[in-house]
Amino acid sequence: TNRNLVFEEGSQSTTISSLSEKSKEETGISLQDLLLEIYRSIGEPDSLYGCGGGKMLQPLTRLRTYEHEAMWEKALVTYDLETAISSPTRQAGIIQALQNLGLCHILSVYLKGLDDENKEWCAELQELHYQAAWRNMQWDHCISVNKGIEGPSYHESLYNALQSLRDKEFSTFYESLKYARVKEVEELCKGSLESVYSLYPTLSRLQAIGELESIGELFSRSVVERQPSEVYIKWRKHSQLLKDSDFSFQEPIMALRTVILELLMEKEMENSQRECFKDILTKHLVELSILARTFKNTQLPERAIFQIKQYNSTSCGVSGWQLEEAQVFWAKQEQSLALSILKQMIKKLDASCSEDDSNQKLIYTECLRVCGNWLAETCLENPAVIMQTYLEKALSQSGTPQGITTCWLRPAPQGIGPKMAIRHPSGSPGAFGGMSTCQQEAGLSCSRTSLALLRRQKLFNARYTIKVQRELELDECALRALKEDRKRFLCKAVENYISCLLSGEGHDMWIFRLCSLWLENSGVSEVSGMMKRYGMKIPSYKFLPLMYQLAARMGTKMTGGLGFHEILNNLISRISMDHPHHTLFIILALANANKDESLTKSEAARRSRITKNAPKQNSQLDEDRTEAATKIISAIRSRRPQMVRSVETLCDAYIILANFDATQWKTQRKGIKIPADQPITKLKDLEDVVVPTMEIKVDPTGEYKNLVTIQSFKAEFRLAGGVNLPKIIDCVGSDGKERRQLVKGRDDLRQDAVMQQVFQMCNTLLQRNTETRKRKLTICTYKVVPLSQRSGVLEWCTGTVPIGEFLVNNENGAHKRYRPKDISAYQCQKKMMDAQKKSYEEKYETFMDICKNFQPVFRYFCMEKFLDPAVWFEKRLAYTRSVATSSIVGYILGLGDRHVQNILINEQSAELVHIDLGVAFEQGKILPTPETVPFRLTRDIVDGMGITGVEGVFRRCCEKTMEVMRNSKETLLTIVEVLLYDPLFDWTMNPLKALYLQQRLEDDTELHPTPNADDRECKRNLSEIDQSFNKVAERVLMRLQEKLKGVEEGTVLSVDGQVNLLIQQAMDPKNLSRLFPGWKAWV
Repeated sequence: TNRNLVFEEGSQSTTISSLSEKSKEETGISLQDLLLEIYRSIGEPDSLYGCGGGKMLQPLTRLRTYEHEAMWEKALVTYDLETAISSPTRQAGIIQALQNLGLCHILSVYLKGLDDENKEWCAELQELHYQAAWRNMQWDHCISVNKGIEGPSYHESLYNALQSLRDKEFSTFYESLKYARVKEVEELCKGSLESVYSLYPTLSRLQAIGELESIGELFSRSVVERQPSEVYIKWRKHSQLLKDSDFSFQEPIMALRTVILELLMEKEMENSQRECFKDILTKHLVELSILARTFKNTQLPERAIFQIKQYNSTSCGVSGWQLEEAQVFWAKQEQSLALSILKQMIKKLDASCSEDDSNQKLIYTECLRVCGNWLAETCLENPAVIMQTYLEKALSQSGTPQGITTCWLRPAPQGIGPKMAIRHPSGSPGAFGGMSTCQQEAGLSCSRTSLALLRRQKLFNARYTIKVQRELELDECALRALKEDRKRFLCKAVENYISCLLSGEGHDMWIFRLCSLWLENSGVSEVSGMMKRYGMKIPSYKFLPLMYQLAARMGTKMTGGLGFHEILNNLISRISMDHPHHTLFIILALANANKDESLTKSEAARRSRITKNAPKQNSQLDEDRTEAATKIISAIRSRRPQMVRSVETLCDAYIILANFDATQWKTQRKGIKIPADQPITKLKDLEDVVVPTMEIKVDPTGEYKNLVTIQSFKAEFRLAGGVNLPKIIDCVGSDGKERRQLVKGRDDLRQDAVMQQVFQMCNTLLQRNTETRKRKLTICTYKVVPLSQRSGVLEWCTGTVPIGEFLVNNENGAHKRYRPKDISAYQCQKKMMDAQKKSYEEKYETFMDICKNFQPVFRYFCMEKFLDPAVWFEKRLAYTRSVATSSIVGYILGLGDRHVQNILINEQSAELVHIDLGVAFEQGKILPTPETVPFRLTRDIVDGMGITGVEGVFRRCCEKTMEVMRNSKETLLTIVEVLLYDPLFDWTMNPLKALYLQQRLEDDTELHPTPNADDRECKRNLSEIDQSFNKVAERVLMRLQEKLKGVEEGTVLSVDGQVNLLIQQAMDPKNLSRLFPGWKAWV
């Protein structure tokens, strides 16, 4: 133990650079260089930045960073300057840079120069020489090299094979490839499975050998049998499988395909075949160009376009590749040039595009759409012109559903297309035109008043009056035009969103925008009319993500125009009939809104218990909603009587168990027998009822086969900690597996359910982006099923432990085990509690004193749980990525109350799970002790990330997540907007909730709650809160919009800048010292 303590003390103060210097002195090896090499070889894209990448002056470190970021211009300049680097490394670097910049002629001249300079080539350079030779199709290339026992290398074999293919010497061709394959497979056998990434280069080469071999067959077949298009289809399938691989693995395969196609064209005498190969080559080069652009490379696309031009003349009509040429120049920031190419194409197509040429029509549509978007982005035309001349024209041209989808749903330009459907009827964010409708109306009434005053005072200066009258008329006219414009754009947007959702699965996220526009403008008869006529044809499964929000608005007679409820209720009936497993619990929760009172004995209801949610009065709205829900349930009952009956019985049983008083077992941690009079004990074989806490995959056909249904419940329950003593039970599924569930009473779970819904949407966005998908950045979610306004059931996160439990548990917390000499967690808590009433300065000093005597130990979590080094590294990486993703998403959604019991860590995957999401949308900032940090990034959380701390993986993953969130601004705003205006989603802070949060029974302090806050006072406050609710919601949306634009403290920041600021705020001891002591900022 003594040695352990010495190690522990020493390890607290080390940094990577101090260790690196020490290791260099002692062993001559720089630890940072070693780590750089390791991270490069395992393909971890971010760790490099934690050990000096981008921060160190040494030329090699800089070069490795440039190469990693594919900044070939910078790499080339640095290689050229740094003559001190060893010759072979430098030459290889220059060759690689020239190749990636697509500078083939310069490269061949450089190689000739090297050839003359030194007759002896080292193996690595010789290999690069062969690669350059086959890529440039220089078949006269020969290097006189002393052949060792080694035999030819990979690129030499490839070069020989291509040369034999060209000369139709098939036996040599197959022999070269066979030899190359054997060598690569031998290489593969030597590989280590600890890091699969190290096998990718070999796999990429084997893929190339395989593709080349299948081409040999095409060459050797007779002309009649040849089917070049078959080969192309096969290639495309391969590319699809490789789409998430690094560009450095995909590009060599694409380059080989280019050479193969050019060889085929050279050899092809027959015209029709030649034409066919030319088309394939053009398509292939366009694909190469798009691929390279995706990876931010603009030189290779320009080269690809140049190659296309060698075979295709621009004089004869318009081709799809010209559109790609425009895209390449746009990517190179040469916007005027890109627009002029597009406009010329449109001009030609205007003249020549015929009705029956579907290909030309598709190109025309795409040109109009892209041009409209670019003009809007560069503000070169006004919105109405863009709308008429480009976007509407594109729509009328497309005709096909696919065309419609493409037209309307590429990233819409600022203020164009669907976006012209204005965000709020009152003209708040996004109102069309410079002035909001409210301002204009205020201006009008002002004009009217001044006119009346003039008349009354008979100061008839005729010219002045006429001038004011004219201004008034002009204003009224402008306002009318504005309202008409807005309505026209709104209808256009709704119509196009509907067309889009009808025409395919590619853009299903836009269902949020459509519903947002519909629910906001439910009084506009045209919108309701369109929803009735066409909206009802949208497949019902597309509405499932919005089920909570749609159901919350049903049957309420007070809001919405004529027929709104009829349309909404019909829609919900249709969704419920098609997908009962996803919807029945939601609708039953509305029908059972107040079931707790009727199902539980009156004495239990009377017991005064502190609760997070303010008492609810039932309004007319609630009763209407309950009535509508009951009607829908009756409709489903007529179709599936058994299922509805079983689900109702199950929900009642859950609600009764949730409200069952378990105070007598409060201290017991073992299993407790469920009393025999509890209905849940009698439930057996509910064949139509799925396990409610399981995620059910949506089946668009609505058939739902092989679902896991409820077989029974185990006879025991346990108690989870917490004021209201929620119960843990085990549900046995029809597959024989047991699934843990948490049954909660006196708690409205709808907020948690809605936040899980947002997390799932964020996961969808992260899944769509290559960078975040490659890093497996996701947020762990769990299923939440509200059963009434006051109870619900949640999926128990199996295999997780609260970080507070691991770190500061009284008996065996890690702090106590690893640092027994530090002050105890209880003492820390007490010190901060005593400083609670003192000044900020004193709190800060107390906090710093605690930090000095209470050091972080979270690094031991991964060390204890994962003993194999490779597994340890993988889990620590997963942990760091998980902290990054959940921090940024939590910040965007304003998630608060992140104390150590509300963050769980999974003991198998080391990923975090955030629970208890009751404080969101920055409501934590208005608690009695306001929250001052954007997310939890305390010393222990950082300690778990390893020696590089927040540098490297954490910071980069934060940036990648933030980038996705900022690029998905429209989608996120729409999702949150629909949620905020959900009448049942109680997300605002109220006095009771605040009291519950910041006077909870602290585990190690004697703080007594004062539940009997004057009820009347609470209710009065609630009604005031209710009146200002819309203002609060608007403010929340505006702050969200600011975050997604990078506006912090009034300044617009880049993604990196915003992440830097947030990390700095989250770790600032001044901010941490001001938090509520129960948050445990020192842990």
